[in-house]
Amino acid sequence: MDLKIIALWTFAVFLASVFSAVLTGITLTPKYKGPVRAAVWAAGAVVGYGLAFLFYWLDLTNDIFGILGLSAMVCAIAQFLYRDTWSTKLSVALMGCLVGNVSTFMLCGTTDSLLAPVLGLIRESPYEVPNLLFFIGIKVVVYVVIAVLYARFLENRLHATIETVSGKMGIFVPPLLISVVGFYVINLISNAAGIFPNHPLFFPLYLTMCIIFVVEFWMIFYSVNQSAKTMKTEAELSVAANIQKSMLPCIFPAFPDREDFDIYATMDPAKEVGGDFYDFFMIDETHVAVVVADVSGKGVPAALFMVIGKTLIKDHSMTGDDLGAVFSAVNEILCESNSEGLFITAFEGVLDLVTGELRYVNAGHEMPFLCRRGEGYKPYKIKPGFVLAGMEGIPYRAGSLTMEVGDKLFEYTDGVTEATDANNQLYGMERLEKILSEHKDLAPTALLPAVKADIDAFVGSAPQFDDITMLCLEYKAKPEVRP
Repeated sequence: MDLKIIALWTFAVFLASVFSAVLTGITLTPKYKGPVRAAVWAAGAVVGYGLAFLFYWLDLTNDIFGILGLSAMVCAIAQFLYRDTWSTKLSVALMGCLVGNVSTFMLCGTTDSLLAPVLGLIRESPYEVPNLLFFIGIKVVVYVVIAVLYARFLENRLHATIETVSGKMGIFVPPLLISVVGFYVINLISNAAGIFPNHPLFFPLYLTMCIIFVVEFWMIFYSVNQSAKTMKTEAELSVAANIQKSMLPCIFPAFPDREDFDIYATMDPAKEVGGDFYDFFMIDETHVAVVVADVSGKGVPAALFMVIGKTLIKDHSMTGDDLGAVFSAVNEILCESNSEGLFITAFEGVLDLVTGELRYVNAGHEMPFLCRRGEGYKPYKIKPGFVLAGMEGIPYRAGSLTMEVGDKLFEYTDGVTEATDANNQLYGMERLEKILSEHKDLAPTALLPAVKADIDAFVGSAPQFDDITMLCLEYKAKPEVRP
């Protein structure tokens, strides 16, 4: 065949690779300066065109290098010239090749098949100089328009997607790779069947095929964006979970210089972030406060409300006021800023380490378990008050009990007793009392893991529906009071 025809056809096919290289270059982050990139792309172009010419000289209808080989070269050069992750570079390069192939067949090939015969550019074969020049002109116009539209409307969105997934685009490489290879396979079959631009089946076949690939490309891009949104949400939830955990006392022993008491607490959220919280803090040298609470609802709204509630309770407790007055004040503030209609059940106790008196207030929370020295854990029946943030003007009253040296106080949220197994059976108060009493001699740091292990054994493979929070306070000795 005439070398001029081979050269023109090679150039027409080669333009698709130039187009994909342009899309790749304007999308990725450069590693080298402009002249270096230009030299490497130019060298790749010379080698690519030469090899494509050789393959078409051997068989003008075989696009194995024209589609696959040139696409591979664009992908390889992108890996060398740009800074992004390998998966981002490969995904962007494959996407450029896929866009080039789709536009070639859907816009350029179909336009040529419709107009060239009418204009008399195809007499015996599409591989004629007038038709090849016309085809090249169509491709130049189509590629320039698409490149401009891409840079104007899609490039920023793709950058945002890549940034959101932190460059981890590996999951999207297989469908893009299959699509590029799929174009070659379909083109190979159609060439073998003699379906060329002057064939009556060329236009409907390639139009249908390209519509399928456009839909597939849209689905890939949609999946990337949806996955990006999901990953962004997960990342934000992870940050929120870390912030929430950092707000809860989590360094134990909590008061290493104190030998008169011991505290240990845990919180296992049902979701990334939870509505439960615990707190403990020294009001002064002889009074230690413990708080366990549960915000209605789950997820981010409950977690935000939890931060507000925890902060208010601690701030008002530090004044040393009566606990009933503390909860009354906190309730009024929470009611004022409760547009979501959330509420908090909470238990707070303040232990006087000198006298052993434990002053407490209960806002609709679970009754605590008290373990007297030498005895097992027993629920300490407290009449619960109304929940916090439920209604304005609610008065809360504090109660008191006396703890002796060696006694322990265990408090928890309903995620413990309402933990559910696969048969929808609740863990319950009885089983909790039993496991606590079986481990009555354990220190708080060993007791809570033992209870959690029993809950896990009971629940089995059933999902966790509620946050599980536990706190144990042990009164170990009376402190030495300095005059």
